[in-house]
Amino acid sequence: MRNDFFVRCQPRMQVLDDEHKQEIHLASLNILERTGILVHEEEATRLLRNAGCDVGDDGRIHIPAEVVEEAIRSVPPTISLYDRLGRQCMMLEDRKSYFGTGSDTPHVIDFETGNRRKAVLEDVERAARLADGLDNFDFVMCMGIATDVPTELSDRYHFSAMASNSTKPIMFTAWGLDGLKDIYDMAVTIAGSEQTLKRHPFIIHYAEPIAPFVHPTESVEKLLFCAEKRIPVEYHCISMGGSTAPATLAGSIVQANARMLSGVVIHQLKARGAPLIVQAPVIFLDMQTSLMPYFGPEWCLSAATSKEMALFYGIPTFGKAGASDSKTLDQQAGIEIGMSILAEALVGNNLIHDMGYLESGLTASLEAMVVCDEVASMARRITRGIDLSPEHLSLDIIDRVGPKGNYLGEEHTVDYFKREFWFPKIMDHNTHEIWLAEGGKALAEKAHDEAGRILREHVPEPLAPEIRKEIEEIVNRRVQRLRKQ
Repeated sequence: MRNDFFVRCQPRMQVLDDEHKQEIHLASLNILERTGILVHEEEATRLLRNAGCDVGDDGRIHIPAEVVEEAIRSVPPTISLYDRLGRQCMMLEDRKSYFGTGSDTPHVIDFETGNRRKAVLEDVERAARLADGLDNFDFVMCMGIATDVPTELSDRYHFSAMASNSTKPIMFTAWGLDGLKDIYDMAVTIAGSEQTLKRHPFIIHYAEPIAPFVHPTESVEKLLFCAEKRIPVEYHCISMGGSTAPATLAGSIVQANARMLSGVVIHQLKARGAPLIVQAPVIFLDMQTSLMPYFGPEWCLSAATSKEMALFYGIPTFGKAGASDSKTLDQQAGIEIGMSILAEALVGNNLIHDMGYLESGLTASLEAMVVCDEVASMARRITRGIDLSPEHLSLDIIDRVGPKGNYLGEEHTVDYFKREFWFPKIMDHNTHEIWLAEGGKALAEKAHDEAGRILREHVPEPLAPEIRKEIEEIVNRRVQRLRKQ
């Protein structure tokens, strides 16, 4: 055996081969040039026209293949993200996966009563603090729409709450361009300068067009602003099969991919080389309930194809996992949380959000976040794969122990078992008797206890008083303007 022999076997989920990717790509180019898109924003329309796109009398913009290809080539394949203390913590590239919460749920499961209710600002603060204390959460989103602050300004309050309760990178939504500008000003205040924020970004903006092929004014305004300021932005191009997309998985996938590429073109025409994150998966409308389920086998397949097309283009990706259509943290939630996290980890999406969602994204749960953290740690162990280096193959120790020995007393076992074996935090591996002696608690109860412990004990690195004051002043100025209207 060679001394330099080293192989790590890492499992992955893959659906497409090279011919499939090329076929989807060519079909997407056909759609963009033949069918076209609608863009309700003057600057973007002008950029597209100047790039050689045909703007028809009906408003449709037809994008030539060469314009799409040039835009794809200009997107950076890697995005370095930092925490708000300036430490590099995520590299969005290839199949590296990072997990985070979700955004903008109207409801939460009350942590004290267990009842479903409207979200308030304290819920955003708690979710951010809990995510900051969970090992397998890498970034935060707001996990609620606060109803106890002015509705028009809740996006600013959300960002302030997240920045005050976590040092981890923040992915945020903004209701419009004004909100995005205010949040950008807050981020600049935290970073210290625009240049520092550009060099060490700790924020990602989330925006989305309208299916099938409409880019509305507010979405495009925010997309262009992010491109100009070099803010990493995720342009979320999800399609709903049977409703806003064809009822075939292939048709929905190619439509979503084409819409994603149209966003790439607009973004890169504004600023070549600006950081962009994409997603183009498919969810099928449930024809029995008329609702959009958050998890299903079609999602897993389309998430894999979306990731593989993004790898084909060399663009970082967004994903979704740890969310359930169940209304409570029950067996259904456990199945959907577990399968979705493992599937997304095997797919290798870069930013994987919605960890802790229930009720198809309408309700947030702190206990579900803790369960997601446990499952994410398992998924990370699986995707880490198997080290086949000589030391790990262990031929010498196997020979020394021999046919009748055991490995319990070997130094080799002490050296490796903690690194090789996965150990749970809240899941139970004990006997029935020990489980009863420790309270006989179900997983949801243990998750509640662990969330409570973290909220009591974990103290995130605080914002400097002068920075917090300046952020509050940005919000207060908007409050005063709102009152004068």
